[in-house]
Amino acid sequence: MINNMNANSKCMTRNFIIAAIVAVIITVILAKWLSLFLSIVLILVLLVIGWLISAKLCQDSADKQSKAAPVSAPQTPVATKIEPAPVTKEKAPETNADQGKPELLSKARDGGADDLKKIKGVGPKLEKELNAAGVFHYDQIAGWSKAEIEWADQNLVSFKGRVSRDSWVDQAKELAKNP
Repeated sequence: MINNMNANSKCMTRNFIIAAIVAVIITVILAKWLSLFLSIVLILVLLVIGWLISAKLCQDSADKQSKAAPVSAPQTPVATKIEPAPVTKEKAPETNADQGKPELLSKARDGGADDLKKIKGVGPKLEKELNAAGVFHYDQIAGWSKAEIEWADQNLVSFKGRVSRDSWVDQAKELAKNP
């Protein structure tokens, strides 16, 4: 949501600057025939019109970007054995960097890693980075809490914010049910 506000703010600023330039140009052209007072009024009117048009265009653009495409089920089912993640008996004390850190594996389970590229927003490069970080299976992602999602959004370098933006947890839950 904050990203949408920043993008909307940038859009508004850019469009308002364009409207201001157009208003000044039109006023300079018409200045020979207008008094100083009418020139100032004309600039203000053109700026208000430009601002209103800018607000409408930027809002329409933000609305289009916020509508997410529905996630479709995979066409070809892949047999995957889903097992619970191994439980460790002792945990080291958590540091601030580890708070919310999801349980990561050192390698894929016996059945092999899931095809994480089926999650929208994950390509071959991101899949390799997820595997290197210790994420191999849909059920790992499907089980992430809000704190774990925030940790992943902040700490998995190449895709900051993508976990929540592309709803990876919801997609992973579906893929874990129907691989």
